[in-house]
Amino acid sequence: MGLDAGRVLKRSVLCPQCNEDYLFTLRAIAGNPELKCHGCGGSIHLSDRIYEPLLSDVKTALDEIDSARPSFVSAHFESTYASCRPSRIR
Repeated sequence: MGLDAGRVLKRSVLCPQCNEDYLFTLRAIAGNPELKCHGCGGSIHLSDRIYEPLLSDVKTALDEIDSARPSFVSAHFESTYASCRPSRIR
């Protein structure tokens, strides 16, 4: 139930068609070979060589996120509010 930082943290990606930067989540960048530009609707092909440094940085960040221990806040939230989850209605 913890927060996935990879779905919240964003990085800018340059669209080669409109030459503008747009923000995408780390998971979207790592999990898709192609992104759709928020501005012009064009395709951003992450397999292009220009994106290699970005993909490397994103992979490193996600590896760190995925290997990090849950924070105190997440652990506290889960233990405190676990009993507040709705029970099944019979």
